[in-house]
Amino acid sequence: MTTLADRYVHAATRRLPEDQRHDVADELRGNIADRVESFHEERPGIDAAGAERAVIVELGDPDRLAAGYTGQPLQLIGPETYPAYVRVLKALLVTAVPAATIVVATIDAIEGDSIGAVLGGAVWMAFIVATQVAFWVTFAFALVERGSGSDDVRRSLAVDWTPDQLPDLPNSSSGSVGELVTNVAWLGFVGAAIAWQQFRSPVQDRDDRLPMLDPDLWSFWLPLILVLLVLEMGFEMVKYRAGSWSPALATVNVALAALFAAPVVYLAASDKLLNPAAAAEIQEGAPGFDPGTASTIIVVVSLAICVWDSVDGWRKARSA
Repeated sequence: MTTLADRYVHAATRRLPEDQRHDVADELRGNIADRVESFHEERPGIDAAGAERAVIVELGDPDRLAAGYTGQPLQLIGPETYPAYVRVLKALLVTAVPAATIVVATIDAIEGDSIGAVLGGAVWMAFIVATQVAFWVTFAFALVERGSGSDDVRRSLAVDWTPDQLPDLPNSSSGSVGELVTNVAWLGFVGAAIAWQQFRSPVQDRDDRLPMLDPDLWSFWLPLILVLLVLEMGFEMVKYRAGSWSPALATVNVALAALFAAPVVYLAASDKLLNPAAAAEIQEGAPGFDPGTASTIIVVVSLAICVWDSVDGWRKARSA
C-alpha cells in the first residue's frame, strides 16, 4: 500500500488498545486492498492512486471508524441519559439562577448602589450562574457517558416511558376562580394593612398613634409598594384569563416577586422600614422586643416568599 493508506490505518488505530491495534490494522489494510482491487474491476480506467483515494474517501473519517471498534460514543450526551440531563439542567436553572440573582441584587441595594449598578450586577450574576450550572451539569453527564461503569449508570438514569407520564390537559380558559379570589384578597389585605397602620396603628404614645412603618416612606417607598401590589393583582387577572401557566407567565412572576421583595428587603436591612418612635414605644412595654431582630425576620421571610413563589411558578409552568 502507499503512504496514503498507511496514514489512514495509523489514524484509525492509534487510539485503540494495544492488544487490539495490530489486529484491526491488519484487517483494515486487507479491506482497503480488496476494495482497491474491486475498484479496478468496476472502473478499468482508474489508476492505483485514484482507486486507493476513492476507497479511503468511501471509508470516511478514521476517528468515526475507530469509535465503531471501541464502542466509544461520539455524542457528548447520549440518547439514554439526555432526558435526565434536560430535567436536571432545567430544575437547577429555574431555581439557582433566580435565587442567586435576587440575593446579589438585594445585597447591592443594601450597600447603596445605584439602580443601574444593581440591575447590571443582577444580570451579570444571572449569566454567571446559568453558565456555571450548564457547564457542570453537562460535564457530569459527559463523564457518565464515558466513565468506567458508564453502562450501569446510564441505565440507572434512563427512565422507561409509560402513558402515566403524559401531562394533564391545560385548565379551561376561565382558570381557577378560587385561586384568583384568594390571591387578590390577600394582596388587597396587605395594601389595606399598609394604609391602616398609618392612621389606626395599635402603637400609641401619650399624644397620638404611631404608625409601625416610618412615615417618611410615604414620600416614595410605600406608594411604590402599593403600586406593585396593584400590578400583582393585575397579574392575577392575567393568569386567570390564561387558564394555565406558561414560561412567559413564570418569567413575569419571578420579575414581580423580585420587584416586590427588593424594596422591602432593602428598607428592612438598612433599618429604614420600621418607625423608630413606634419601635421605642413597643420596647418600653415589651423590653424583649428588638427592632434589629424584627428587621432581620422581615428580610428572611420576604426572600423566602420571593424564592418560593418564583420556583412554584416555574414548577406549575413545567407541569402545564
